[in-house]
Amino acid sequence: MPEIVVTTSRQGNTELLAAARAWGARLNAPVVERAGRSLERLARDEAAPGILVVTPERVSYHIPSAGTEYFFHPNMARTRLHNLRDGRGDPMIAAMALGAGDSVLDCTLGRAADAIVAAHVVGDAGRIVGLEVVPVVAQLTIAGLAEYEDRSPIVTAAMRRIEAHQASYGEYLPGCAHGAFDIVYFDPIFDQPLLLSEAMAPLRAVADHSPLTAATLAEARRVARRRVVIKQRKGTGLWARLGLTTLVAGPGSRVEYGVVEAD
Repeated sequence: MPEIVVTTSRQGNTELLAAARAWGARLNAPVVERAGRSLERLARDEAAPGILVVTPERVSYHIPSAGTEYFFHPNMARTRLHNLRDGRGDPMIAAMALGAGDSVLDCTLGRAADAIVAAHVVGDAGRIVGLEVVPVVAQLTIAGLAEYEDRSPIVTAAMRRIEAHQASYGEYLPGCAHGAFDIVYFDPIFDQPLLLSEAMAPLRAVADHSPLTAATLAEARRVARRRVVIKQRKGTGLWARLGLTTLVAGPGSRVEYGVVEAD
């Protein structure tokens, strides 16, 4: 049975069906006509747990059995960029010691909020490459970064600078030269979710939950010219497991960034 099928809104038309077929090709997933069915009914009929729905407003991924809807948006990037412009800083940027012209490999792209902030800081002279292993998340983010028009021009400009790829960092990192990027960055799914972070719930439902290992960290240190930065909730056991002692956090923040200098 397919893991995912692609369809349209209930009032699908020729244009929407054509867009659905394009997404089907993009995801190597079958396209089915909605025929007025609810998503729950369609999931049962097609024996598919996941449904990508193309509507006039947006493209979104649904898991009807879990009540999950996931779609691309820049999340908190807009607020963080305006904080930076107002001189209030950003703990991720501080942890990276990031500046204009730098290069970053974001190994866990997700919705790309962190990559958008980094892309703003490095500017046109810098480079941001993002990797996302989950196909539906990767393709929604790739499309969103290329097409989404934010109400803030600085957010839109930063989005367009990001090179996004559907790829596993476990396969990508070994192919990189020593010191290929100034910063290698990871934001793995937190081992324990932040209870108040409802905005992250849909991504958590569809994301890759593979743990970050010591072997991956060693490879990342080889690829990083300056440092590796890892984002986690405060009090995580990951720091002890990886032997990290340098931590950066904003005042009152529930997350912190582990920093490891490059080899």
